[in-house]
Amino acid sequence: MASEDLILKLLHELDVQAPKYKKLLDYYEGRHKLLFEQPKVEDSRNDERAIFNYCQKTVQNFVGYLLGKPINYQSKSGNKDFINSIEKHFAFWEKEHNIRLKELTEIYGLAYEVCYSTSQKEFLCACFSPLEMITLNDGTIERNTSLAVRRYQKPYDDSTYVDVWDDKYLTKYVLNNKKLVQLSRKRHIFSICPVNEVVNNDSKRSAFDGIVRINDLYNAVNSSAANEMLDHRSAYLVIENADLDLDEAIKMKQNGIILAPAGSKVYWSVKDVNNAFFKDMIKQWQDEFYIQTNTVNLNENFQSNTSGVSIRLKLQELENLSAIKESIFERALKRRFKLFCEWLMIAESNEFDYRDLSISFTRNVPVDEVAIANMIILLKDMLPHEDLISWLPRVTNPQSAIQKLKNERDAMGLYTLDEHLKKQNGVLNEKI
Repeated sequence: MASEDLILKLLHELDVQAPKYKKLLDYYEGRHKLLFEQPKVEDSRNDERAIFNYCQKTVQNFVGYLLGKPINYQSKSGNKDFINSIEKHFAFWEKEHNIRLKELTEIYGLAYEVCYSTSQKEFLCACFSPLEMITLNDGTIERNTSLAVRRYQKPYDDSTYVDVWDDKYLTKYVLNNKKLVQLSRKRHIFSICPVNEVVNNDSKRSAFDGIVRINDLYNAVNSSAANEMLDHRSAYLVIENADLDLDEAIKMKQNGIILAPAGSKVYWSVKDVNNAFFKDMIKQWQDEFYIQTNTVNLNENFQSNTSGVSIRLKLQELENLSAIKESIFERALKRRFKLFCEWLMIAESNEFDYRDLSISFTRNVPVDEVAIANMIILLKDMLPHEDLISWLPRVTNPQSAIQKLKNERDAMGLYTLDEHLKKQNGVLNEKI
């Protein structure tokens, strides 16, 4: 059990780190620096603020590319019962949860997953951001979580609550004048602390950490250009040989008329704006967003005859970075399944080994399904059918698909030649 002093220290550290994570959340949700700057022009001129949220776009690109399609699970030993248990307990919540968990890691650089068992005997997971949760590891090589603290508030309740997980208990507190008052303590069913820190990369950096300043400049330049057009700032009205004071000039502007004495001259003095330079600079910064984040501008028009290999080459940097993210996320999934196997043993008396599970990700990109199907046909006598069917992007459970096909063929009395010969041999053996 953690001491009250240790919990309060972790809560203090949560406050210390909060400004950094709050800034990342603000940029993801579109509350950029430009919106809160003081006006730099007089009241009579436009001061519009245009926000281009490349921070959010970067996060969505990574999450959609990696988890836009469901994760595929297979048993290395061919244990169908294990896969069926995963399908039964994970199908109704896992995809949405994985996307939300990955989204949090891309925004903040890290997030936290809590595994728990409900009163209805269901295994579920919840995820929290570093704005409300912090963990302490045990100092070993594995860096397992030994203590997790979550601070939160309930709707229409001014009290602040604190949940604390360790390797045995979930303890609930209410925070009153910087003192913890225990509300309850319940033993959880897991052998380790059921909270896992899930990181985005080894340095725990946000996906858009390197482009925040570029995004600020991009917003500022585009906003200035918009205001130039709204105010006609690229041109100034010149009245020569006229004796006018400021009040008279303002009245003429408000009324939309010009009263000038005979012999005076009225004309526009136009700024010499290098439009080509402006466009090139904006395009260069736009390209820099994708260079710095190793992503691809999917709004570009690809030619209809572009080959799959060419598209893959354009996605190579994104693929390299996604492979790293995938390996880190897979590690978090295996820890989740380790706890799931413990829960299955207690709740259903089913013993499985989480290390028997093979996890594969399917990239969310257009694929030539006809080419994949032809490849499967060519290799059907060289590789296991389950492995081949797992290549199909629409199939999430190859074992289940094979069994369904077999059941349908049995029901219709359809057999392959090999199956027919085996069936005939079985009948002959029975007669003998």
